[in-house]
Amino acid sequence: MGYLYGKSYTDEELEELNKKHFKMLDEIGAIYADDFWVAGEPKVFLNDFTKSKDDFSLEPFKGRLVFKSGAGILATGDNPFPCSTTKLTINKWGEEYDQCGYIETASELNHISIASVIGVTIGKNVLFGPNVTIMDTDGHPADRRLKDIPENRKMAPVKIEDNVWIGTGAVIMKGVTIGHHAVVAVNSVVIKDVPPHSVVAGYPAKVIKKFEV
Repeated sequence: MGYLYGKSYTDEELEELNKKHFKMLDEIGAIYADDFWVAGEPKVFLNDFTKSKDDFSLEPFKGRLVFKSGAGILATGDNPFPCSTTKLTINKWGEEYDQCGYIETASELNHISIASVIGVTIGKNVLFGPNVTIMDTDGHPADRRLKDIPENRKMAPVKIEDNVWIGTGAVIMKGVTIGHHAVVAVNSVVIKDVPPHSVVAGYPAKVIKKFEV
């Protein structure tokens, strides 16, 4: 008998839940370590803007979602704070290998949303409050005179190093590296790199404290 987020499950029920999740991950070509786990009902969106709906194929997305040792997905909707499920989105926008999103994590994803067109990498022992958003692109051109196509959108990889703590509702934008042992305060919007061993807060997020090492 197991106890998972307020509900008791038999070993058989837990096994069936795991089969469902891992079947989906296998179908989309995800890579995961032996200790990877899933709780709840995460959502994975794969979008190929180079093909019509009828020509869609999973092949370009294989290997683009990577869960390393220490990773897990929490998507139960059961949390002391307001939260939604965990949503992972990978967008393919060109024919080149690097013109497609990539998500890699060695940490638990706790009711967060990640949208990638180029690359999001998360290190070990990263703590997420619920409803964090990570984007490696603006999504649309800031200059609204421009045509809304990928070539006119700014994009750059996001990297979150080991032992970072990101508070509830924070937004991490394109091109940002968050240094190891840093803290991002609740509802902050991060548009610039965060130094290791520092605390940032606000919109845009600024350093408000540094820990001596």
